[in-house]
Amino acid sequence: MFAGVREFGNDRAMEFAERAARNEEIFRGVNERIEQGAQRHQLTTATPFHCECGQADCFEYVELAPADYERVAAERYRFVVVPGHELEEIERVVERHEGFSVVEKIGQAREQIDRDHPQARHRS
Repeated sequence: MFAGVREFGNDRAMEFAERAARNEEIFRGVNERIEQGAQRHQLTTATPFHCECGQADCFEYVELAPADYERVAAERYRFVVVPGHELEEIERVVERHEGFSVVEKIGQAREQIDRDHPQARHRS
């Protein structure tokens, strides 16, 4: 999926981190709309959310309760991903659950989030 990332030079690694961060932003926006709809309809059961990995061609979903998604999204550097979609070069796994993992951005990917969204909360 992300084969060869470790071979990138610093400029290519930064470019990759920027692309991944932007892909994740798109998926985060979609998921926030799903979460808003779940809240509006007072859903508490597992709901499908888009995988927030950095892969532009990923269209997989994870299922979790809207309250659990809200808890993850409240942490600006954390994202929900399908197990196996983690990329150790730009993130570390902070939680593992059946059906999804929670990752936290590190290094250049974290810096990119700060540049793109300097606010305290990772919301649009």
